[in-house]
Amino acid sequence: MAVFKNRLQEGPFDLVVSALAVHHLDGPGKADLFQRVAAVLEPAGRFVLGDVVVPNDPADVVTPIDGEFDKPSTTACQLWWMATAGFGAEVAWSEKDLAVLVGDLRP
Repeated sequence: MAVFKNRLQEGPFDLVVSALAVHHLDGPGKADLFQRVAAVLEPAGRFVLGDVVVPNDPADVVTPIDGEFDKPSTTACQLWWMATAGFGAEVAWSEKDLAVLVGDLRP
């Protein structure tokens, strides 16, 4: 289990955006990161995550991943980890094995 422990910038922020970076973390690493993102956001701040996901249908895998450094998770798992971190999270967009998840920090 690898957990990404680099510090985030000091907040607070209204918005945190991640694009095509989080899929390099394993599940516990993603869950930890989402908790740390929640900690640097203003109340009712927003987290936008655009990344590679494990699709429901294996035929929808179209983004090349190496299987060693790339560790995509399902959309459902990532929504759960976001919710556990205190976000009201939803899928804003998805196509095949790519998705944009949006989480608003709950008061």
